[in-house]
Amino acid sequence: MKTRVALVGAGGIGGYHYDQLKKIEGIEVVGVSDVALDRAQEMARRVGGCAAFDNHVDMYDAVKPEAVFIGIPPFAHSDQETAAAERGIHIFVQKPPAVTMQKAHEILAAVEKAGIVTAVGFQDRYLDVVGEAKNALAGQKPGLAMGYWMGGMPGVPWWRVRAQSGGQAVEQTIHIFDTARYLFGEAESVSGAARSGLMTDVPNYDVDDSSAMTIQFSSGVLCTIFSACFLRGGPGKSGLDVYCQDLRIEYGLRSNVRLSSHRETRELRHRNDNDLDCLKTFIDAVRGGDRSKIRSPYADAVKTLELPLAGQRSIETGKVVQLG
Repeated sequence: MKTRVALVGAGGIGGYHYDQLKKIEGIEVVGVSDVALDRAQEMARRVGGCAAFDNHVDMYDAVKPEAVFIGIPPFAHSDQETAAAERGIHIFVQKPPAVTMQKAHEILAAVEKAGIVTAVGFQDRYLDVVGEAKNALAGQKPGLAMGYWMGGMPGVPWWRVRAQSGGQAVEQTIHIFDTARYLFGEAESVSGAARSGLMTDVPNYDVDDSSAMTIQFSSGVLCTIFSACFLRGGPGKSGLDVYCQDLRIEYGLRSNVRLSSHRETRELRHRNDNDLDCLKTFIDAVRGGDRSKIRSPYADAVKTLELPLAGQRSIETGKVVQLG
């Protein structure tokens, strides 16, 4: 028997979801919805002629999917998740799960009440090399970590508007915040600083050109995560460097991991398809498998979202933000 799934959002992320889902045996895409009906229809033709809608609630009621994959801009989250939860439809949603903690907690309450399977697209948790880095940290006491997402500005107009994207730390660098949480555990406080004034020739732009957010983890690790979107030439940098007394870990985003000690340096090469593993783990749980194998359920993703939002609040107030 096939697993009936639907797509909310027929843009680039919707296409990404379909490209991964078609690699999983027994998947049937039964509906696509998008606020632009022509775009939904185009995606529906691509997936084999399923039904197309310009309203996700109409789609839920008409095609009755078992699971829905939600890939929409951060600001567009309204009732896509809560309406699905009310109908017992399992949810996979792309990061960030929301742009405010209020919306995230509203969705969290709905999915927990419904008892549905949830997952958020923090696919870096499924990287084999990130797992090996986590294993290498066992028995270590990291003292300092530095994370980075430094590059240019994405071309979609909503990305440069804070109310729509949340800013770079929330929309993009959140992958680094999540990897840090995955490696170091929960956080106690966040402080932040930012600058602007470099992107004066970009219209309708109100996000930070760069920011630095320092997280104090309960384990004692001090981690500063840098974001920058003003680079126009040359290579950027994305990843996470971890420093212990006897070990240094250098992780390049979705690339390799280098482990260095006074005895040796080892290069761990990325081998698995972590994007596929992320979606397949969710589908397995929908089919009755082990939910605990999902490495970023919605409740956990909400904790990751809190970090960059707390950093932004620190930037605005000039104060350290305590968590918990």
